[in-house]
Amino acid sequence: MVMVETIAVVSAVTALLAVLIGPLVTIWAAQRQSRVAVRSANRQAWINTLRDLISEYISITGLIHAGDWSARTEIEFDQKMERLALLSAKVRLMLNPKEEDHQRLGRLLGDLLLTMGGRAAAGNKRDAQKARALVEELVPLSQSILKREWERVKRVE
Repeated sequence: MVMVETIAVVSAVTALLAVLIGPLVTIWAAQRQSRVAVRSANRQAWINTLRDLISEYISITGLIHAGDWSARTEIEFDQKMERLALLSAKVRLMLNPKEEDHQRLGRLLGDLLLTMGGRAAAGNKRDAQKARALVEELVPLSQSILKREWERVKRVE
């Protein structure tokens, strides 16, 4: 009789624990999954934004180097330079200062901005050759950073 009562008590306690712990585990798992989904979506948005900013930056620098700015207005040139400064600032704020390749990317953007020179051909000349070399370094570095972050999204970190 004692054995039957013991089994009944153990069964009742087990059922009670299952009723109490089951929902707690479910809530914990749902919260964790939600945090992972939000983090993954945020990281994907970061990747997309960084890619867009860098590609626009490279595009504008190419346009400036390829164009004959002596025939255009100073305002037009200044607007392009202002846009480059804004893009550079946005990218730098998105980068992690503790990661070496992120630091290098920020330096390359700054160096590329310095190749623009002034609007007129005389005085501060643009250095298209140096700009091309910097872009040749900037593109694979950017691709490497973006790829690493994409891998983190896929691994759901």
